[in-house]
Order: sequence, then C-alpha cells, then structure tokens
Amino acid sequence: MNHENNEQENYLVEFFKMIFPYKWSIIIIALIATLLAILNLHFKPYIYASSAIIKIKTENNTGGGTQDPLISALSIAGKSEVAQELAILNTFYTNNKAIDKLGMEVQYFSKKNYKKQEIFSNPPIIVKDIIIKNHKIIGKMLTIHPKKNGFMIQKGDVVSNQLFSYNKKVESQDFSFIVTKQSNFDQAIYIKLNGNNRNIYENIVKRRLNVSRLNADVSLIKISYQDTSIKRANDYVNALIDIYINQSITDKSRKNNKILDFISQQLRITGEQLKLSESQLQKYRTNNNVIQPTAQSELLLERLNTIEIEISENKIRKKLADNLIIFIKSNQNLESIVPTLAELGETPTITLIQTIQDLERRASELEIRFTERHPDLISVRRQIKRNQRTVFLNVKNLKKSITNRLKNLKERRIEDEKNLKHLPEKEKQLIQFQRNYDVNAKMYSYLLEKKSENSMKKVALVSDYEIIDRAYTNPQPIKPKKAMMVALSFTFGLLFGILIAFIRSSRIKKVQDIKDVKKLTSLPIYAQLPLSSKSALEFNVADTSQSVLKTSLRNLRTTLQFMSSKNKGNIILITSSVANEGKATIVSTLSTVFQKAGYKSIIIDLDLYQPTLHEFFKINRDIGMSSYLNKKDSIGDIISSTSYQNLDIIPAGPIAPNASELILSQRLNSLLTTLQNRYDYIFINAAPLSLVADTHYLMQFTDINMISVRKDYTDKSFLFNLDKTIKERKIKNTGILFLEED
Repeated sequence: MNHENNEQENYLVEFFKMIFPYKWSIIIIALIATLLAILNLHFKPYIYASSAIIKIKTENNTGGGTQDPLISALSIAGKSEVAQELAILNTFYTNNKAIDKLGMEVQYFSKKNYKKQEIFSNPPIIVKDIIIKNHKIIGKMLTIHPKKNGFMIQKGDVVSNQLFSYNKKVESQDFSFIVTKQSNFDQAIYIKLNGNNRNIYENIVKRRLNVSRLNADVSLIKISYQDTSIKRANDYVNALIDIYINQSITDKSRKNNKILDFISQQLRITGEQLKLSESQLQKYRTNNNVIQPTAQSELLLERLNTIEIEISENKIRKKLADNLIIFIKSNQNLESIVPTLAELGETPTITLIQTIQDLERRASELEIRFTERHPDLISVRRQIKRNQRTVFLNVKNLKKSITNRLKNLKERRIEDEKNLKHLPEKEKQLIQFQRNYDVNAKMYSYLLEKKSENSMKKVALVSDYEIIDRAYTNPQPIKPKKAMMVALSFTFGLLFGILIAFIRSSRIKKVQDIKDVKKLTSLPIYAQLPLSSKSALEFNVADTSQSVLKTSLRNLRTTLQFMSSKNKGNIILITSSVANEGKATIVSTLSTVFQKAGYKSIIIDLDLYQPTLHEFFKINRDIGMSSYLNKKDSIGDIISSTSYQNLDIIPAGPIAPNASELILSQRLNSLLTTLQNRYDYIFINAAPLSLVADTHYLMQFTDINMISVRKDYTDKSFLFNLDKTIKERKIKNTGILFLEED
C-alpha cells in the first residue's frame, strides 16, 4: 500500500515538474479568465425569481354508491390530475392573457457605465401600434437618438438619416410603430421589440417560467418566474394565477349553465306529463269510486314504477347521446360536450378529449415555427384526427349500450304488465293511472332538486384552485452569483492553463532528461555520460577536457566487466536510433579506457553507411570491413594499429552499395570468431537502429548491446517502441547509455 502511495506521489511530482516551466503562462491564463468573467458579470443584469403556490381542490365520492350523473358533470373539474394542470399552466393558451395584461411587447433601456440598464417604469418614450414586418428584428435593439425637432433611429451600426416626428407613424421595411414622448431626454434610448404574444411566449416566457409539483404527496403547484425586475416577476406570477383561477370559474359556470338548461327543458316536459297523469288518476277515482289498490297490486305497481323510472332516465341518456352524435358530426369543438359526457359517465372519452386539446395546442405551437409539411406537425394532426374518430365511435357505442338497456327494461315491463291482466278491470286501470302519476312525480321531484342544487352552485361558484401563497420575490438575485462565477472562472482558467502546459510539454518529441528514458522504456540504464559540446569530428580522445567523460566511462567499464560472461573475446555493440547521437564518440573513448586497463581491444566500424571512426583515429579507410566482406582483402590487411598500445581498429572501408548483404555474409561470423581468440574485448560501432535492420541481426550474436540516447536529440517515439522491438527479436543484455551535454 505504501509502495502504491509512493508511486502516486511520484507521478504527481513528475506532473508538476512537467508543467513548472510554464508556470507564468498558467498564471496569466487564469488571470485573463478571471478578468473576462468580471467584465462579463459587469454587463450581466441581476435575475430575480418570483414564486407562488396554488392548491388543486379535489372532491371524492364518499357516498359508497353510484354517483349521480348530473353531479358528475359538475365535479369533473375537481378531479383534475396535477400533471395535467402543470401542462396547462405551461401552455401559450394560459399565458396569453397574462402577457397581454403586462404589456411585454416592448422593453426600454438606457446606457450607464457602458452597460444597458432596463427602464422598468416611466420611460421617457412610449412605443405603440407596433407592426413587425421582418421577424429577424424581434429581440434586436433599436436606438432612439433625440434631436431638436424629433428623433432618429439606429439599427445595428446603421443610423437612419431620416428625422422622425413624435406621435406619427414610423415606417420601415422591418417594422412600423408610433413613438410618443412622455418626458424630455437628451441621451439615447434603446428599445427591444419582442413581437406578438406568441413570440414573447416562445422567446421569453417559456424560458423563464417554471411550473412544478411542490410535493409528490400533495396537490400543490409552485409557479416560478424569473425576471430582471422584481415587480414584473411578481406581477406576471400573480396575473397568471388570477387568470387561471378566473378561467376555471368561467369554465365551471359555462358547464353549469348547460346542465341547468338541460334540466329546465326536461322539467317542463315532465311537469306537463305530471299534470296530465294527475288529472287522469283523479278523474278515474272519482268516476269509479276507487281509492286504494290491493297489497298485491301495490307490489306490482312499485316494481313497474321502478322500471318506468329507469326507462325515463335512459330515454334522457339516449337523447343526450343522440345530441352528442349530431354535434360531433357538425362541430369539431369537442370541449363543449364534456359536461354531457360527464353526465353520461364517459370518463375515458373525456380524457381522450383532453388529450385532443393538448395535441391541438401542440399543433398551434408548431404552426408558428414550421410549415404545413413539417413531419412533426403532420404527425400531431394525424393523432388529432385519430382521437376524434375514437371519440365518435365511443359515443356511438354508448348510444348502442343505452338502447340495449332500454330494450331490456321494456321487455321486463311487458312481463310485469302481463300480470295486470289477471287483476279486475277497475284495479288494472287504477294501477295504470297510478303508475304514470308516480313515475312523473318522482322524475319531476328529482329534476326540481337538481335545478335547486345547480342554481345554488351557480350563485356560490368557486374555482377548483386555491391560492396558498401569492407571488413573492427574494430581494437577493438568484443569478449571476458573482463570487462563485469569479472563483469558477479562476479555477477553470487555472485548469485550462495547466492543460495547455501539459499539452505543450507532451508535444516535445525529444528526450529531455533521464526520467523520460525511465518512463518510456524498461531497459536498464548502464551509464549517464556527459558529452562535450564539441562535435564528434572535433573530439580528441587524449583531450584532458574530457576527464569527466572518462571518469564516467571508467565506471561503465567496471559495470561491463561484471556483465561479461567470459574472460576473452567479449563482443560489445554500440548503436543509436539515428546518426549523430554520440555512439562513435562512446566507442572510441570507451575502447581507450579498456586498453588502458590492460585489455587487448579492437574496434570494428560496421556502420558501412556513414562511417566516421577512421577520422577519430586519423587512419585511411581505403580498405576495411567492406573490402574484407567482398573478399578483396584478408583479415591481416584490414586491421590497423592506433596510437594506443592495446587498441587496434578495423575501419569501415569504402562505402558499398550492397552493405546489408555483406553484413549478413558468413565472412563476418568467421572474422568475429578469429578476433575473439586474439582480443579480450571487441567493440562494434553499428549502424543506427532506425535506418537499417542489419543492427538488429548483429545484436543477437553479441555479448552486450548498448543503445546511445542523446538529450534533446533522440525521439521519444523511438524509446516508446524499443521494448517491443527487443522482445520480438529476443535480444538479450541490452541497455541504455544516456548522453547529455556537460
């Protein structure tokens, strides 16, 4: 666990070391971000939130029996679902009147401290009778410049050269309106045209209004509205609530009036029938001296009365269904039939009509933004038509159900009337007159009761909604939160600066230090060697200025001696990724260090492409490895002595076009075998790994392989892929020599 923590700490340290060179750019970026945030906040207006809470009243049927059909028509609004009310409060249909009430079609601004501030009350000018000709002007600022005898209008950067007069129509290709002067002003006034109510709803209200359920367990709705003006925010919320509640009362009143009209019509018809049946009963009793039927007749009469009342009720229901079918065929305003459907107990159809209303509102919104061929609008209209057909089919099925019920009741009445034939003729006639009278009396009494109830409800009509809290605005703005915005801007600026610093550091393609080597490869680092700033060609192996390098090479010699697998004929190969990475310098200097310790050593220059070692020791390369491998010279011809007692060299020889084939020949193996018997150490200067594949081949047969990596010169990509290459080619005893300028 401690090891993991140490690794994480090391990663953090390395990360900070990577970005530390860019510390000033990070700080500058963070400060710029902070200043931009402060500047932006200076021009941003404060936003306030006004909120109110309303309660949806509910009426539960607690009687335990079947609810009266006429009462159901009146209580339908009390059963509204909260989700539906949320949707309705968010629609343009509901917000339209609130927008009208507040007069939001134009806003006025003045400039102070280089920023525009809205004039909420008593603006010096009033713009009225606005007609928008080009919808692109909606939401854009127009500038009214006061002049001695009128005003001029600026749109964008263009100032009209026409002088306009107050109280006269201003005509433009984009708009027309009348400007009325309320008070004197000498500075420019900025106006923003918000368009018609639909534009205001889509562009302003929809983004600022939030209607939500306060709690999942209660029927409370919270209405919030955000605005730059506390007063306007409060006024809008209160206006929306008042309009919504008044709309609820109006809807209930309209529905109640329909029920009252229906009851009054049925009451008149039933009253006439009651008078007639009463007159017939009284006349029959007088003429036949009959007062009361027998107990058996009374039982039969009661059963017939019940059936007759049910028949009367279903006749009324059938008549309502007939009227519905006629209305639907000739009128698309299905909202008007909701009270009748409620009376008939058709709740599913009422829900379907509410769905149609929602779809119609959705279609109206789409018509504003899209053409008639837009797929969304086409889809919504198809849904409306499909639901309208379903409503019609539901009503037809309802009528069919009522008709079947009537048929069954009439069949039951016929069965009971057969029993009347066994009664005496006078008693049978009495029961018939008595039945007509009782049925009409009960229906008349029922209708009178309902008329009285509905008349009382009309007088004491209340909304289905109750205001719990009226609009209230916290004097503290909800946004922008300046301290938090500045802190966040500084933090994001700092993080962005760090990211840029990290990217800049990561984009450096060259190895920067030995830590890069350790990160990019798992190969061991045999030595860290200081390299003179002189070029390799100017390097002198006897130069005392290279004492630091020689000291490091002596340490390397000790390391290599411990790694040597045998006492004689150790082959050490030195290569690099590309040319000029110091491998020739290392070969020449390292070999002198070994020979000075008494080891008989020889250098083989197998870089047959760009040979340089002969220049270090100032010998001729007319003959060498290339001529030997081409079978032109023998071993004895190509070995040259140096100024060092125990050090010989085989130069590369003339550059050959088939260098790769020569290195792969058997003569090279023969040469190495011979030299291993003569020398303690054989140093091979191989071609760079990135140039040819020959060196990979040679590294499989050597005892020790060393790859030169030079600071600010070797590509990181080379080291990144080095482990994979070594593993694939099964090369052993390979390490890194890191070179940096002293």
